[in-house]
Amino acid sequence: MGSMAREGRDKKIQRPEPAASAVPPQDLQNATLYTLCRNSDLHDMLETIQNYEDRFNGRFHYDWVFLNDQPFDDTFKQEVANLVSGNSKFGQIDAHHWQFPSSLNRTLMEENIEKLLSDEDGVLPYADSVSYRHMCRFESGFFYRHPLLQEYKYFWRVEPGVKLYCDIDYDIFAHMHAHKYAYAFAISILEYPKSIPSLFRHVKDYLRLAGKEALLHDESNYARFVYDGDTDSYNLCHFWTNFELGDLDVFRSQEYTEMFEYLDRQNGFFYERWGDAPVRSLILSLILKKGQIHRFADIGYKHEPYLQCPTDAALRLAKKCSCNPDMDFTHNWYSCSWWFDRLDGS
Repeated sequence: MGSMAREGRDKKIQRPEPAASAVPPQDLQNATLYTLCRNSDLHDMLETIQNYEDRFNGRFHYDWVFLNDQPFDDTFKQEVANLVSGNSKFGQIDAHHWQFPSSLNRTLMEENIEKLLSDEDGVLPYADSVSYRHMCRFESGFFYRHPLLQEYKYFWRVEPGVKLYCDIDYDIFAHMHAHKYAYAFAISILEYPKSIPSLFRHVKDYLRLAGKEALLHDESNYARFVYDGDTDSYNLCHFWTNFELGDLDVFRSQEYTEMFEYLDRQNGFFYERWGDAPVRSLILSLILKKGQIHRFADIGYKHEPYLQCPTDAALRLAKKCSCNPDMDFTHNWYSCSWWFDRLDGS
């Protein structure tokens, strides 16, 4: 990011109009909350569901889709459905989407994992986790293909253990639709460079082969959010995907799917430790136009260890925020949210 200067803390936050009351089902958007989790996540999930229902979904009663690489047990389904105010739907991932690709050299993968574990600079988080690699691959390019998500236009990803700290008293999906947002997030951070040593090289290879190299220098997309033209490199900024909303038609598009499938064939999810966040961020920043990506700066949200907490006093009172604004991550040196705001003109 080189010469980028820090912006001030007085960013004007967009304040959507609150809903007067619960929205009748016929006025809801074609949308769902979505969670990938396991039976062992039950109690963390219950706390998060109760929080999201209290802060948002209790007003609107949107559906909630839960996916698992194993069957959900009856206890999980019963206790979760008891808290979700909309329809709860439970599905199992197609085994093909949670298996090693046939082209993968397992020996090479294991050797590379050993190198990560012996790194003298410290061990990368999830360095030796195979299930984490499957999860990142699934969330990057397969979740939107699951039958339970086929009927929906929008999704909101929620992970076990996360928490909202402010009321969301407007229909967040209607806000996405009204403003024609294709993707939205709360927190943006830098990626661990050792988890993705070859990712950007493969992105550039794809662009060259597809005749789309101009996307890296296009002023009408979000290339500058991820690309440092001075060094011809990825600046490591990415949308933190544990809080994301999106138009599923974008993910189903040929543009998104072709780039994902090219990257997937390089087996970097397994040979290295590619996360779904940098993969998603690179693709979307190149294929979406300015104005199609939004940061929900008015939402208080935490996924350990980072917190987004609105600092505007009036907004905090209006939204009944309970987070400490002094702990807001937005202008931390490790954050990229301020850089997005600057590029987005917010």
